[in-house]
Amino acid sequence: MPTTFSHSPTLWTPHILGRNPIGKDIPRMPETLEGITADWLTRALEIDYPGTVVTSATPGSSVRATGTKLRLLLDYNDAGHAHRLPPTMWFKSGLEPHSDHVRSSHEREGLFYSQIAPHGLINAPKGYFAEVDDRGFAGQLIEDLLARNARFGSEARPVGTDAAAQTLTMLARLHAFRWQSSELDKLGAPGGSLITDGIVLHLLTADSWEESMGRPAATELPAAFDTVETVRRGMQQLWDYDSQSNERCIVHGDAHPNNMFFEQDGSPGFLDFQRLMQCDWAHDVNYFLVSCMDTDDAAANERELLEHYLIALKAHGAPALERDAAWENYRRHTMYGLVWNVVPTAMQTERAVDIISRRFNAAARRHELAGLFDLG
Repeated sequence: MPTTFSHSPTLWTPHILGRNPIGKDIPRMPETLEGITADWLTRALEIDYPGTVVTSATPGSSVRATGTKLRLLLDYNDAGHAHRLPPTMWFKSGLEPHSDHVRSSHEREGLFYSQIAPHGLINAPKGYFAEVDDRGFAGQLIEDLLARNARFGSEARPVGTDAAAQTLTMLARLHAFRWQSSELDKLGAPGGSLITDGIVLHLLTADSWEESMGRPAATELPAAFDTVETVRRGMQQLWDYDSQSNERCIVHGDAHPNNMFFEQDGSPGFLDFQRLMQCDWAHDVNYFLVSCMDTDDAAANERELLEHYLIALKAHGAPALERDAAWENYRRHTMYGLVWNVVPTAMQTERAVDIISRRFNAAARRHELAGLFDLG
């Protein structure tokens, strides 16, 4: 049987991982990119790779969006080479102006790399360091997927049906792993940092929604969602549904195309686990299929792909779900994706926001989303 989570049920209270119950010497996370020095990297890597000394660290490209990522070219002493540490890896943390609003999301990513990734449930980068310091600041050192010659996902390159089926099989393994387990509470309440950070409602303001309704993508959206009040009401009803669901599991939480990668043989994988949480299974399945597939392709194939997922979920040990109820649940979770209409360009590119919001707006129409909520 898989091992159980070792963290306290109060995992997501401030600084809980930084309390360091097993005596690790956890370095404080850098507050700037310039703070990612060879000395800091040595202290981070020697936790799990004893004797390692980083003898040089050269910064490369950086990505500054929801989180902060920096590619590093590294050299080591003999011990580091003996551990087969790679010549490149990525540092990831939250060094952005908005990072205080999403601090717990970086803790969640660390939890994935330290406790879930080792089970091999999904294809993901290898983690070399994943800790939280005494202030509650989290950081990770993770595999450089460029060394695998991996291709990164993009909203401009929709996922086809074969890759979608492979991805759903992978998600089914993750979901079945702790299906309706009491251990899910160690991930906090259903909805995770989407609720505790308040980021969704923070983005859904009257001004931001009114502005978004003037963009071309809004033409796809049913008239029932023309005001932010109806969207906020629907979002709250969705969270209420998820909190009462008896089909909860560990979900990736943010399974959109820019959080995917593909091996040279086309095999899919996921990265960016900042929204790891317990939630209803349909959060991941809907968010992945709608955001990643071409709109017409999704419309033609999503019900068959959902059937594929349900079969895989049962094969991995979860209960069999009733098909019609699952279809309605899948449609219901289109509501969450409407937030893409107001995602700022500080978090995602303008092209990504346009393409993905169009996909969710079109899905809201074909899924007859308004009829699944009491929008007043």
